[in-house]
Amino acid sequence: MPRKPSKTFTDKELEIMNIVWNLGEATARQIQEALPGERHYNSVLTIIRVLERKGHLTHRTTADAGKAHVYRAKAAQEKAQRKVLSHLIKQVFGGSPASLVLHLVETGELTENDLQEARQLIANKKKEGKA
Repeated sequence: MPRKPSKTFTDKELEIMNIVWNLGEATARQIQEALPGERHYNSVLTIIRVLERKGHLTHRTTADAGKAHVYRAKAAQEKAQRKVLSHLIKQVFGGSPASLVLHLVETGELTENDLQEARQLIANKKKEGKA
């Protein structure tokens, strides 16, 4: 039975996903060049293949002589963020989004600007009848 795609990313996987989301699509070489520091091509390719097996990336083959694979994300960045956040809330905060927000407030992770922006979003949602 095929494995379900992971809802979370390792740090290295997320680095690669961010590059693909920013570029739209890229070859393994382009991804390698966009990564900070010196990354070995085969290491980058291994992570790309893992992401593909997990269902986060897909590829097409170019028609040129090199027949390079061009990778793109299967889901938009926002959709992937929602999945990861939903997983985090369920696994770490007992399914309570309020617990996550309270934790961020208590630890000082949210600035006054963040809180003001959140208040404004909540007010807008109330006006739209969605909160």
